[in-house]
Amino acid sequence: MATPLRVLVVDDDPGMRDGMAMSLKRSGFFAEQARGGEEALRMVRPGAYDAVITDLRMPGMDGLQLTARLKAVDPALPVLLITAFGSLDSAREAMRLGAFDFLSKPFSPEELTTALNKALKSEGHLKAEEPSQAPVILTQDPVLVETLALARRAADSRATILIQAESGTGKELLAKLIHGSSPRRNGAFVAINCAAIPENLLESELFGYEKGAFTGATGMKQGRFEQADGGTLVLDEVGELPLGLQGKLLRVLQERTVDRLGGTRPIPVDVRLIALTNRDLQAEVKAGRCREDLYYRLTVIPLDLPPLRSRLGDLNLLALHFTERYARENDRPVPELVPSFFAALARHPWAGNIRELENVIQRCVVLSQGRRLSQQDLRWLLPAEAFEGLPEDPPESIVIEAWTPPTAPIAPREAAAPEGAVVADPRKPLVGVTMGTAVVLPLGLSLPELERFWLLSTLSALKGNRTHCAEQLDIALRTVRNKINEYKADGYAIPASQRGRDDE
Repeated sequence: MATPLRVLVVDDDPGMRDGMAMSLKRSGFFAEQARGGEEALRMVRPGAYDAVITDLRMPGMDGLQLTARLKAVDPALPVLLITAFGSLDSAREAMRLGAFDFLSKPFSPEELTTALNKALKSEGHLKAEEPSQAPVILTQDPVLVETLALARRAADSRATILIQAESGTGKELLAKLIHGSSPRRNGAFVAINCAAIPENLLESELFGYEKGAFTGATGMKQGRFEQADGGTLVLDEVGELPLGLQGKLLRVLQERTVDRLGGTRPIPVDVRLIALTNRDLQAEVKAGRCREDLYYRLTVIPLDLPPLRSRLGDLNLLALHFTERYARENDRPVPELVPSFFAALARHPWAGNIRELENVIQRCVVLSQGRRLSQQDLRWLLPAEAFEGLPEDPPESIVIEAWTPPTAPIAPREAAAPEGAVVADPRKPLVGVTMGTAVVLPLGLSLPELERFWLLSTLSALKGNRTHCAEQLDIALRTVRNKINEYKADGYAIPASQRGRDDE
């Protein structure tokens, strides 16, 4: 089982930074973010990351300076430079400083991952196919990112790990990631649910038995500890372990030997134990249901996974992931997820956590008959409270690639809004809903509204550079200036980052 490769994305533009990180995570990489060169240098140390992707033009330390500093810290670290201001001179300088490749905006997620995979192969890292095959925990939540970083550091040790979290949060998936990141990755990964096996059979399942140990024991059987020798044993729902077996488990952890039922000698085992529970084991100790000495043996490295309701920033990311997964598994086109679908998801408490979300998305994908998923597809799956105050969806949507300006100006034409379409108020700022690499707009927008969207989104992608905006849209620089002044005079709310500048 391969370990997900760690990539650091460095960019002062939050939208671009988030977009690249999300694309990498959906391709199976473990992506972290830095807002600039100084923050990146604080995060990078030898072996901490498998690659760095950085913007060229950033305030303070630019991408070329960062590349030189990174190569001084870790000479083998692959660095990719990305910019909307590409030139041969910049490319040559980047290569001279040790950058592997140089990408110009706009680029697709596929182009980004292809360049990254080439860099990883050239530096002798894992094959490009391995990240997508490894189990991955998708997240942008700072708390969970820190937990995953701690798990990665603990993976190289033999220390026992206790993962405490609510049901459905991905405890066993995290255990698999720890095993796959450890020196035992080529050994067995054995899991047993302590709550699913009757108490009178659990001891023999864990520790094994000899022939004749009890009625029906017609031969010798290895227990789960022996099966996991040289690898990792996962005890799921360890809080359900009976007190009588807790003492025997404690002895295994202390002596690193097991005694089969009916056996006459201890058998040495080399096992890394990861315990999972949805209970508060400290409370179980106080209640007398868990041995205190066992508790301290299990919590050498304690890890807590946050529930989904406390990491709602990951909700859209996970919904998109499960939508694509179950659309492919069922040989269906991947449906578009409209804003009201995400809004309804965010209002649900998700008591079953990620497992519940996965179940809901799977049902929606399998039973939907349209090209999109909206709040209507959720109304029979979620309580009415999730839909209170949500406006009705327009009958259809158009999808425009995010931050991809047209190669020619929009040709003026008459366009009548279809019956039932939502027409945006031209006095209010246009709101696009980012979904991976797409921005969804309701049909029925006027041509001036679409023109304003293209101009301002292009300016934002080019960090407010009016000259390059004019070049991308194939219009005069004077037209860009006049349009911005016209929008401000008409009362539009224009963010400072989109008002622009003429300098290079």
